[in-house]
Amino acid sequence: MKKLLLLFIIFSGCSQKEQPVTDDITSKIENGLIDGEVYFDGDKTYTIQERMESYGVPGVSIAVIKDNKVVWTKAYGIMDKETKEPVTTTTLFQAGSISKPVAAYGALHAVEEGKVTLTDEVNKYLTTWKIPDNEFTKEKKVTLGQLLSHTGGLTVHGFLGYSPDLPVPTLMQVLDGTPPANSPPIRVDKIPGGNFRYSGGGYSVMQQMMIDVYGKTYPEIEKDLVLGPLQMTNSTYEQPLDSTKVKTAATGYLPNHEQTKGKRHTYPEMAAAGLWTTAEDLAKFAIDVQLAVKGESKIISKQMADKMLTPVDAGYGLGLGVNNLNGDVYFGHGGWDEGFSSELIAHRDKGYGVVILTNSNHPQFITEVIRSVARAYGWDNYVPVFKKQSANKTKVDKVVGRYRNGTDGRITVSNEGDQLFFKYIRRDKADELTPVSDSTFIIGRSRALVQFKETEGKPIDLVITNDGQHGGSHLRADEKEMTPYEYLIKGEFDNAQKGYEALKKADPNDGSVNEDNLNSQGYQQLEKNKKLALDLFRINTILYPNSFNVYDSYGDAQQANGDTKGAIESYKKALKLNPKSEETARKLKDISK
Repeated sequence: MKKLLLLFIIFSGCSQKEQPVTDDITSKIENGLIDGEVYFDGDKTYTIQERMESYGVPGVSIAVIKDNKVVWTKAYGIMDKETKEPVTTTTLFQAGSISKPVAAYGALHAVEEGKVTLTDEVNKYLTTWKIPDNEFTKEKKVTLGQLLSHTGGLTVHGFLGYSPDLPVPTLMQVLDGTPPANSPPIRVDKIPGGNFRYSGGGYSVMQQMMIDVYGKTYPEIEKDLVLGPLQMTNSTYEQPLDSTKVKTAATGYLPNHEQTKGKRHTYPEMAAAGLWTTAEDLAKFAIDVQLAVKGESKIISKQMADKMLTPVDAGYGLGLGVNNLNGDVYFGHGGWDEGFSSELIAHRDKGYGVVILTNSNHPQFITEVIRSVARAYGWDNYVPVFKKQSANKTKVDKVVGRYRNGTDGRITVSNEGDQLFFKYIRRDKADELTPVSDSTFIIGRSRALVQFKETEGKPIDLVITNDGQHGGSHLRADEKEMTPYEYLIKGEFDNAQKGYEALKKADPNDGSVNEDNLNSQGYQQLEKNKKLALDLFRINTILYPNSFNVYDSYGDAQQANGDTKGAIESYKKALKLNPKSEETARKLKDISK
């Protein structure tokens, strides 16, 4: 064990960029990790080495940005458990989905060049392959802007990659889901231009579009448009790496700490997941985005940068997530490939940020390091600081109870002595409520604040705010007042059905009876409570009997519950409603064997 600990504290020397970095700053970063989104005075802090050992993270590379410059880079740990070779600031890591914003940058440059547009149909630019038309594309076509913002309605969330013992498919085979591709066909199964739904498949379509437009390999295109101009000299979209570069590449390790099969996977889905890079190189990219906002980018104009960092839906712009924290706007993206996790976060206007790359799948560790950097450099509104207050016994007794949360949700406030607990009905566990004033509490270690407001003659109102954004008021609920979801939990399906039907009749646009929402809830429960998941999907078939998707999902739940006969019937119903669903046809074929 002592030998292992020594391996974790091996690190390369601090590479100072542009400005000297004091030992005090280094110490604050290395010793200031916390396990919550907020910091309470007196909280325990951890060292980077302690958390690496706790999570089982072999190696880490960090690059810190200040005043639009890389001011601090450092590497810790080892790149391979067998060779014990230490990570350096030039060790290559797979960036996972951070490949997407860098790829988006290249596509936006292509727009600036007049090669493509954000609003025209993507099939206009695709020549060797086309997005197949179907009932979802009759009136609206998929655009580049929709691909970049995950609003194009395309399938395939992410990719597994290919270990060295497996054949690697061409991009065309990935797009059509044909062998040896290990992912389903990338198709449109929602009307384009609707809600955000993360789709690595959409970025693979964009990759093919760029290849068709420029007539080069994708690594060549990205080198010409982004990596070269930004002097990201240690970065490449090559998959797999050549024999020279692979010598400096880290070995990946899975959540269970086992080595990624074959050390690292190959991703032909380069735009979505294929970037090999260093923390310093990715910091150069983040800096150029910051400079683009000022009109000083090497790649895109200020107008294009504003589009990139304007949320389209669900806080996602064109390739980057955008988060407003009490008026301070941060942009960023996380990454996950088999054995590698990473994150990039930077302030839109104030010139600071950080990039962290690891050769393991433990993103919570990365989050803790980011908070330590933010506290060391005093980032605005990133890690709120509070002083704990003593609980008011009278207040505790008054606020215990159930509160309404929409038409089908409940919030429960309970107590053990003077300690209050907060729980959403769909969450597995309750969080502590920590008082920070007479009437304000923090939910767990999150950024969410709860206030209990009393008005004479009215029920107590529970109000949630998050980073200055009003999260809704929740009135005290009568103890006998049941929601449809609560009936499902109790196993009273008939009462739940009546409740959901009544909600839909009263307001067809109520989010509680939204088809996608119920479907999502069902899949969230499928691993934890198969019976509850089955009932949620069944409710969806009753509310939306003409939707092939609800029957397809119901079939998945029936199969998980051991009802093969029922699953076959549901898949057949789904195919009757949508004979072109290749994925449902594949499921039916597999289960019928």
